[in-house]
Amino acid sequence: MRIAIVAGGTGGHIYPGIAIAEELVRRNAGSEIIFIGSREGLEKELVPKEGFKISLISSRALPRKLSYKAVSAPFVMLLGFFQALFLLRSYKPRALISTGGYASLPVIIAARALSIPIYVHEQNVLPGVANRFCFRLARKVLLSFERSLDFAAGTVVGNPVRQNILSADREAARRSLGYLPSDKVVLIMGGSQGARKINRTVAAALPQIKAPAVKLLHIVGNRDSRLIDEMLGSAKYDFYRKVDYLYNMAEALAAADLAVSRAGATAIAEFLVRGIPMVLVPYPFSAEGHQDLNARVVAEAGAGIVIQDRGLDPATFIELLSEGKLDLAMMKQNALRLARPKAAKEIVDAIL
Repeated sequence: MRIAIVAGGTGGHIYPGIAIAEELVRRNAGSEIIFIGSREGLEKELVPKEGFKISLISSRALPRKLSYKAVSAPFVMLLGFFQALFLLRSYKPRALISTGGYASLPVIIAARALSIPIYVHEQNVLPGVANRFCFRLARKVLLSFERSLDFAAGTVVGNPVRQNILSADREAARRSLGYLPSDKVVLIMGGSQGARKINRTVAAALPQIKAPAVKLLHIVGNRDSRLIDEMLGSAKYDFYRKVDYLYNMAEALAAADLAVSRAGATAIAEFLVRGIPMVLVPYPFSAEGHQDLNARVVAEAGAGIVIQDRGLDPATFIELLSEGKLDLAMMKQNALRLARPKAAKEIVDAIL
């Protein structure tokens, strides 16, 4: 069985595609999976690391401001369409699965031209503009949240999470990272690109944290690494660890007691299946405010709290770390109730 998966841009689109591919292979060892992505996205690095083949096409996000990239994007997309047409005609997949990203549009149109069945998965509560168009071309639309039914017709299956995240052992992860069973571990991250406001706030708060009862694992992203190094200077903090990028997210998630993060849908799905309470800081410039909607669903379920970007400062961050500020046990249970750990299975069921 041959299946093509188009996923690209950021980890939030790529990792659900990888989770679906893992489930397809688990269900049918003879499955042939090929990913299609953009030359400009993270997929060219992440997908091969997970053991899957990927073919790259020309594609570009459509910038909202007038620029050279905005003017050239339609022409790049057109080239990507013909490249996708050639790939799909050569590969002859049984179906195309899209988990979004700017490579998806030309590939979906090419698949429709070749009469290949299309399945579109949307990670966010509010579907993006490109996906809303692609829904019209799809045989089946797969949604992650019940709230998404307010915006689109489809089947709610959840957001698929990679198997290593579901199965990671907490004790082994803590030993590997050097944490004790009694440590309260706070994972701080901003998505695959990092989050400058979160990064700067945490770095500025460190000198003010006295006799900490927590361990901070801070994923800053490659872009902000030098900036945070400059802010830290020569200061060292036994309770703080900075990493630029973490490929083994399963280990960090298994070890964590609390996550401070942007409100990307895939990060939220990973927190939920691990039962990790969340402090979500939605990216204020996300398209159509979709991160606010993602965060609101989590908060309404009692699995996390929301702090707006403008409201995050060192004093607020330090207060969140104080004992008794958050009912982590209750938030953990609520997170597990909202989780959809069988999302990948339900998606493959829908396709097969």
